[in-house]
Amino acid sequence: VHDAVLMVSGKLDLTMGGAGYRDFVIEQEAHSPHYEYHLADPLDPKSWRRSVYRFIVRSQTHPFMTSLDCADPSMRVDKRNESVSPGQALSLLNNGVMVTQANVFAERVKQAAGDDAAKQVDAAYRFALGREPTADERPKLVTYVGQHGLANLCRLLFNLNEFVFVD
Repeated sequence: VHDAVLMVSGKLDLTMGGAGYRDFVIEQEAHSPHYEYHLADPLDPKSWRRSVYRFIVRSQTHPFMTSLDCADPSMRVDKRNESVSPGQALSLLNNGVMVTQANVFAERVKQAAGDDAAKQVDAAYRFALGREPTADERPKLVTYVGQHGLANLCRLLFNLNEFVFVD
């Protein structure tokens, strides 16, 4: 999901290789370091890379990635657990990276579609889901954009099963 969100936002660095990134801040580095994930800046473009380049702290799991069934880095895991839970939906909706990327995605959509809400809905669907919204979806989402804004529509799209799961 993390990689897909960054690809849709248009900011993902797809180059192979290169430096890894840290999605945490180290406190008390000299003595008993603390890895503070909540202090990382989701606006830092260095972190807008594929999650395969993420620096992993083996002694401490990442709360967001753990909610999405990321394997425990301190153990060898042959197969990753797969689950669907309300906590995952809330993480996708409220995590700082997700909110940041929704804002970046909204800017990309606005550049492509201008200020017309119907055109914005169409462009957001094309970019995120690879299809046009249905006749039933479009008017509801145009109303939603008018009430809650384009960035919130983008957050909504990132949380759709159609976006999260590859069938």
